[in-house]
Amino acid sequence: MAAIKSDQHWRDFYDKNILLPPAFDRAKSAQEKSIPVSLHLQTVEGVTSKIDGAAKMEFHLQVSLFDIGYHQFFGRQWVGPPVDLQGVGGQQKPYIKYNESIYFHTLIHSSTVVAVVELVTTGTLPNGHMQKVASGWGIIRMFKDEELPDTSRGVKLPLQRVQLYYGTPRALYFLDEPVENNSELKAIPDCVLNLTVGTHKAMYRFYHLIPENTIVGSNDVIPGLVDSQAAGKDHLKKPKLLPSKLCQINGVKIQLNPNIQKFEEEFSELMHEDRLNMQNRASDGTAVAIVERRLLIGVHNGWCFVEKPQTFHIDTKSVSSAVKVGASPSVKRSQRFRSSNRVLDDNTSSEDNVLLLKQKVQISDMLEDPMFAIIFILEYVISEPLSEEDKKLSKTMLRGNTRSVTVRWAAWNPFAQPAGPQVFVALHGGPSQSPDEEFVYKMPDTSMQDALSSQMAGGILSFIWGTADQDGQFMPMIGSQFQPGSFLSMRDVTNTPDGSDIFMMESQSRKPPSGKSRLPASVTSLPVPQSQQSLEQSLLQPQMMPLQYAQVNYNQQLYVPMQQGPVGMYSMQSGQMMPRDLQELPYQPTHTPIITTVPQPKRGSGLSRAAYAKLYSVGFPPILDRNGQPPEVIDPGTEVQPNTTREMNDPLQCNEIVFQFLAMSRNITADYPISSKNNQGTVFFTFQFYRCPQLTTERLQLVTAKNELSSDADSVPYILKKLDKDNTSLKGPPGLEVRYFMDPAFMKPGENQRFIQHLTQQTLHIDVWDGDSLILIGSTSVELKYLCRNGYEAVQTTFELDVIATEYDNPDLHQGDVGAAVGVRPTNDQTTLKGKLHLQMANVGHPVDPKAFNLDAAYVSLPSKTVIVVSQFAGKSGYAGGSLTAHGQSHDGQTKKKALSMAQHLAENNREVSSLLISRKHIVEPCTVEAPHDTDAERQRKLARMNAIRNLQGEDNKGVTITNLQRGKTERMRDYKTMEIYRLQTKKDGILSMLSQSISTEHTIHPSFGTAEFFEFVLRNPFNVQHMVQIQCDDKDLRVVTDAREWRYFKQLNQLSTPIEEGMFNKEPKSHYVEIFMRPKETVNIPFKFLTFQADQSVQPQGPVDPFQQERKTKTKQFDSLKERVVKVSFKGEEDKPMAILLLKVEPQPHIVNQTFRFHHPEQSFLKRSIRLKCDNTLPGVPVGGSGVVQAFIRCSDPNVISDSKGTQPGEPHDIFFKVPIGSSPQIKRFFMAVYLDSFLSKPVQIWQIYAHALQRVDVAAVEGQTSRFSLIQRGTQSSRLVKCFSSHPQEMSLYPEEQFMLAAGAVHEINIAIRPMVEGHKTLYLNVVDVEFHQLICSWLICVNARAPMISRAFDVVLPVGGGKGSSKKITYTNPYPHRKNVLLHTNRQDLLQFKESRLEIDGGAICTIGLRFVPVMQPGTAEILVFINDEDDKNEETFRVAAVYQRMVATS
Repeated sequence: MAAIKSDQHWRDFYDKNILLPPAFDRAKSAQEKSIPVSLHLQTVEGVTSKIDGAAKMEFHLQVSLFDIGYHQFFGRQWVGPPVDLQGVGGQQKPYIKYNESIYFHTLIHSSTVVAVVELVTTGTLPNGHMQKVASGWGIIRMFKDEELPDTSRGVKLPLQRVQLYYGTPRALYFLDEPVENNSELKAIPDCVLNLTVGTHKAMYRFYHLIPENTIVGSNDVIPGLVDSQAAGKDHLKKPKLLPSKLCQINGVKIQLNPNIQKFEEEFSELMHEDRLNMQNRASDGTAVAIVERRLLIGVHNGWCFVEKPQTFHIDTKSVSSAVKVGASPSVKRSQRFRSSNRVLDDNTSSEDNVLLLKQKVQISDMLEDPMFAIIFILEYVISEPLSEEDKKLSKTMLRGNTRSVTVRWAAWNPFAQPAGPQVFVALHGGPSQSPDEEFVYKMPDTSMQDALSSQMAGGILSFIWGTADQDGQFMPMIGSQFQPGSFLSMRDVTNTPDGSDIFMMESQSRKPPSGKSRLPASVTSLPVPQSQQSLEQSLLQPQMMPLQYAQVNYNQQLYVPMQQGPVGMYSMQSGQMMPRDLQELPYQPTHTPIITTVPQPKRGSGLSRAAYAKLYSVGFPPILDRNGQPPEVIDPGTEVQPNTTREMNDPLQCNEIVFQFLAMSRNITADYPISSKNNQGTVFFTFQFYRCPQLTTERLQLVTAKNELSSDADSVPYILKKLDKDNTSLKGPPGLEVRYFMDPAFMKPGENQRFIQHLTQQTLHIDVWDGDSLILIGSTSVELKYLCRNGYEAVQTTFELDVIATEYDNPDLHQGDVGAAVGVRPTNDQTTLKGKLHLQMANVGHPVDPKAFNLDAAYVSLPSKTVIVVSQFAGKSGYAGGSLTAHGQSHDGQTKKKALSMAQHLAENNREVSSLLISRKHIVEPCTVEAPHDTDAERQRKLARMNAIRNLQGEDNKGVTITNLQRGKTERMRDYKTMEIYRLQTKKDGILSMLSQSISTEHTIHPSFGTAEFFEFVLRNPFNVQHMVQIQCDDKDLRVVTDAREWRYFKQLNQLSTPIEEGMFNKEPKSHYVEIFMRPKETVNIPFKFLTFQADQSVQPQGPVDPFQQERKTKTKQFDSLKERVVKVSFKGEEDKPMAILLLKVEPQPHIVNQTFRFHHPEQSFLKRSIRLKCDNTLPGVPVGGSGVVQAFIRCSDPNVISDSKGTQPGEPHDIFFKVPIGSSPQIKRFFMAVYLDSFLSKPVQIWQIYAHALQRVDVAAVEGQTSRFSLIQRGTQSSRLVKCFSSHPQEMSLYPEEQFMLAAGAVHEINIAIRPMVEGHKTLYLNVVDVEFHQLICSWLICVNARAPMISRAFDVVLPVGGGKGSSKKITYTNPYPHRKNVLLHTNRQDLLQFKESRLEIDGGAICTIGLRFVPVMQPGTAEILVFINDEDDKNEETFRVAAVYQRMVATS
């Protein structure tokens, strides 16, 4: 049918067509012949309905059937299309021209059955909302004494006028006949409905396609009828049926899980229990027996059965003959089922696992409509035997009662779901609407199964589908590939050699089978659990599984197992069978390069003896222990083995961590921003130690070169010194010292142990920044295990750490590579040694102050973390009953001090009450009175003095005193009444608060980002009756652990021995809260898990701190991740009564950062990266692979960041992918990522801090060795600033102006840039505009350079000796091609290997000159390709020479 969409399912259409049944007595007394009725709704006159404020109004009619005699609506309500109001503003009254015909047929021919019509007005309000208003209703009398005329005769029907009334048609529930004469009804003046009523005998052609009492119109969908192609044409006036097809079903087989015998045993037991419960009697020794098994097969079009279903008797061994039921347009349950005296053999063997129907089923009423479905209904006729008492009461009743029960049903669309000859359909049951409108036997529990297994849990029905020719020969039907219809269906079964049946997809071939075996186009098998004995052998490969349509064996049990693998392994997933859908292939996108962790040295090198002497001579401040002695020096070259137990038992629990930044050296060959002519400048450092806030140091100047400090001859070391306000070196000791005092007295419970573990396992990462250009120079790291004292008073270690800069090749910035790349492309990570950092670390031990713990003992034991929380009823209650004095012990075991509470005036504690009391109005609080001016303050002072004088004079005046006393007494009486009213109002809240305290239990946790806090709450039911307890908590970070596997995992992790109960919680709660059933006086452990991913994502400005400027007070954060809060968990029983209350105090603590990543990316785009997490628990040489899949789980603090990780084999690294939206330049985005290797997210193995810098992007196309020039526009800020431009690669990118300049407010300044790339390919450069006065970043650009190779004009080969010497200098000639004098510039891409004798040459026109080359000595043999660029004065490339240098060891000749 054209009106039905291809994706509309039969069940969706069937569920929408719900009818109201008529009264029971009406259905019982209904006549045998149904009358078709037609109502033609023409116009509605006198419409006066309005909606205030509606811009546009539309009107529509809706018609329903109502039985006045029984005061009941029945059938289906018809809702018409909306139309506009006509005749507004004219002489004629407003009216509606409807012109719609509606039809229905009914068996109830009574004058009290009427059609109720209602006029509804729909208006569109200014805010866009739709409002519907009832504008009137009326009654249409259809069945009168005279006979109705027929509409198909062409005779003009008489016009009827129906009066419309105010109100709603629901008033008919309270009105009796005659309704029109009731005085309560108020007619709408001049508002009538014009219509005609008659019969429509043309409905006899299709009234078997719609149920009785169903009102339909021309716009309604009736499967089986030819839809009219003309717009507005009534296809029901002259209906045409679709062509029918004679079909046949053969070989029907039904499989019920787990097997037929067990299913029927459970069915009989439950039916017997249900009978006893309905009769309210105890077990009498009888049992319910299955007398007969029936299968009803019929055709359904979504409205009703087209004909009465055929009834067949089925059995596991023998099949009886079919019982053909007569067809009738009205399908009734009571007439359809007949009891049978035939009793089948119920003792089926275990080998018979299916119900068989070998008889052919002929279907002649199948129309070619996609909404026509074949319905299968499985019924059991059960016998309920009489008990001994019933037999005594009635001796004539020797046999029990029999009744039929619907067990399962299924539906299959042969036209919407074309299939091969063998069809598999899932059986359904339970509390769902069935086609026969009867209750269906329950479905098994599928809460622990996947979607596919749950759909197949009710069983499987299979049959062979085809068409029957005139001779009665059966021909299987071959359809197209399966398309998803109303239900999930299966086809095509093949048999493995071991006899197990395998479900497969059908072949795409549409040819009928020739009897020979052929291979399917695609075969996908279902994974089977290992415990299933029937399918325990491995499945065949696709090429070994032929399709056999003719013979299908059912020796093995057709069992659909639970999902044991990925979703993609299931071949019957809905939505994947359509041929137009695409299947995703494993593919690694080119925009996600694999970034390995930065290869930074975790253990720095030490200094020489001379270097130590130089350090002491410079005058760095010494580090001393608590006794004034120097600490124990640890050689960084030795391997340190920290002992955690020894550190925890050390009496000096306070650790004073000292970091001293001594000197900084820069590599001569490295390219870095030049800050001054003498190649010095300033630096600053950023790092984060343990859980302390991220630290940004002040700028430190590099002064006083000491070449002996470094062990590397290529580095130039400088001593670090602090700067004064005028940017000169500050007098005092050199270096920068940072101290952290880690005192356990100020730590959270159990945090000291975590701090010791942090020192033994973690690494400190330090970022080194250029203090002038604010460009990152590089990063370094050092292991913190050298801070473990191992029993010493203090320890110190001096390191020389390599500062390494890592440049990540970003394919997103180079769009030219995306189209050419195929598959996975390795990342071109370039690491450059920028210099060395001289760092000294120390740890000085101190004893713990006993006063911090209020103890007199010298040694303080560390508090431990509590995992078991006992409620007030489950354990010894610590509630003191609200007394003024409280004795007892606190949660930590310490004795509480005596608490005293003094009585105070009610007005002093409550300001609201104080404002209402008359006697206290003269008392003015001096702190609340604010004088806006000095004159007001002076006036208030004088008034106060005058009141004091009057009070002193009033003591001598007796009359005045008596009057004042009477007045004060009256005021106090009023105040007493006011306070009494206040007490009565607050008494209830006070009592409830006191009662809540009596059942409340407090517990404190100290969570951090990504780390799960687990505890169990011991809950006891204090009542003598059972309760369904509801655990109410609205905090998204706290949840109840309902999975038994997760519960067991956390108990093992926390070493708890409390019991675990499987299925303790209700799986189908009435609300979204977790529920648990508790027996009287029962005590259970409720597991809780607190896991938060909230972190501080604020970013500090990119620049050093100013030690001479006071920090500005920033605005309060909208959300503080470290703010303490209280989470309330209520345990409520039935009737919403609280049983216990848990007050969970959450005191968050900062988290540990294992690694910091910084990425620079263009603004207003997406940053896509993939970081590789290495597997550290594998040994070298062990082959990769094995059984199982290892999955890494990623969680991010920013919900806008998308992160994912694919499963890998054991031993393989994990690739962590994330996608970040980047803001505008120069914003910096900061977020944290937690990486887990367990599915329950107990503790992250890595926490990464990721910075994403947003920069303005500029694309430049250049030639290697040639200068390309362009300009950028810098706009001024709101105030004028003194700025300077800096380049990240000064040797390749030069800027103009080079010096600092004034950037005027609101002005535009041009920055000229010249780039000369020395390497072919892609490279990223950075340009910063910095305020030199306040050292703030004004703007930043990301310059993406794409350099192509130059044209090689000449090539040379040269052999050079290893180690230099004779033969390291060469000469080549160059001819000036121009007739005039020319100046040329010489450059090379390998300055570390080649130097020119003269870098600038002046050559006459046509002259030949010699270029002197001097090769730098190389200490090992090899080859190198060197390019020599000859450029003109504008640095344009004239020619390029290629020199292939071969370094060999020369053999001396005698």
